[in-house]
Amino acid sequence: MKNILKLAALLVATSHSHAQTCNANITRSAPDSRYELLNNNTEVKDSKTGLIWQRCSLGQTWSGSSCTGTASTYNWTNALQTAANMGNGWRLPNIKELASLVEEACYNPSINETYFPNTISSYYWASSPVANDSNVAWIVYFDDGVDYYNFRNSAYHYVRLVRASQ
Repeated sequence: MKNILKLAALLVATSHSHAQTCNANITRSAPDSRYELLNNNTEVKDSKTGLIWQRCSLGQTWSGSSCTGTASTYNWTNALQTAANMGNGWRLPNIKELASLVEEACYNPSINETYFPNTISSYYWASSPVANDSNVAWIVYFDDGVDYYNFRNSAYHYVRLVRASQ
């Protein structure tokens, strides 16, 4: 009976989603004032970089109030190809562009949730290959905002597309 109660408590504890946590003592690196909504609120213009971002991760759709649905994962080659197939200038961001979205005052996820709601607290691909290893490419971990790298064709991560301002 004790084991059943422990298991039930564990299931309840792990079934709740975690909310973003921010440190009020750290100046926001990606404040709301930096962004502007475009195209029926499905795109976000970053005034700091001039880039336009898709508001939702690939696989999700804008519902009018949030990004809904299940974000898709891709290996690096498929992420690049999917971005190219989108047209209209959409592409996979390079590592500096992707890292520019990191909100340094927050984690789980480490991004501005007002403008990028329901971002998965996980790895997102950048288009940048790692210079000294042709098998790996850069990623940003949007749980804590740190850059990493992973194998291009055996790792599957999320994608957020970007394009130049028009």
